[in-house]
Amino acid sequence: MIWAFLVLQACNTSTTERKAVATSKSDSLDSLPPNVNRSVRAPVKADTSAGQIFLVRSYRIWEGDPTAVLNKDWFDLYEQDGKYFLDKVDYVLRDGFDECAQVATKNVESKRNSLLFLKINGLKPGIVEHVAIRHAEIWPKESVEYRFRNQLITLKASGDIKSTQVQSDENEHEKLFHEVANYQLGYQLQGQQKEMVIFRKEQFDGVFMTTLFAGDIDADGQLDFVFSNPGNYEEESILLLLSNHGNLKIYEADEQFDC
Repeated sequence: MIWAFLVLQACNTSTTERKAVATSKSDSLDSLPPNVNRSVRAPVKADTSAGQIFLVRSYRIWEGDPTAVLNKDWFDLYEQDGKYFLDKVDYVLRDGFDECAQVATKNVESKRNSLLFLKINGLKPGIVEHVAIRHAEIWPKESVEYRFRNQLITLKASGDIKSTQVQSDENEHEKLFHEVANYQLGYQLQGQQKEMVIFRKEQFDGVFMTTLFAGDIDADGQLDFVFSNPGNYEEESILLLLSNHGNLKIYEADEQFDC
């Protein structure tokens, strides 16, 4: 019984501490490291006042129920036959149990192929224009360009590659995987001199960022992006960059599943 209590307490403490670090948004130009170009703007702040996003997954029930925020007013960004749509959520909640953490769970099961749930002012149901993802993983010193209507957007990465190894994907194709530290992903719209920092990550532990979606979610004629950016292999994390008529906004959601 004592051992079980200590395990549960360790899981709870670890999760709380990691979330506190992950959601800290105190970066400013004055806090940039000396080697960062000072013409680069500070990271866009996460904005919860105008809404939030939600991971479609299982949640551990510690002191509260994370799924309690959901209702039929939320939107679902989902894929069907190669197209993307926004519509009101259609999901079920199922009770479960996490053997690792020895706690009850709530499982959010969407009836669609959902990327994420959103509750953001101004969204409307319908088809969502999107473009093909180019180079989903953007390693340090790489940049990727996206063209949409009359816009050219460049995503540019910097950071330190600590080590490199060859891995095989699900189709047995070999590819290079890098362990990365001090990562920064920048955003620049053609015609603007300054690059905007989307996010920074001090360390990736056995995982790396991935571009999941590029399209016009808020129907303002400009590209929005959805990224997966967990810091370690025991975390799921999604970041939404919303163009918002040129006034960029960021929404984040993450969940730990460490033992």
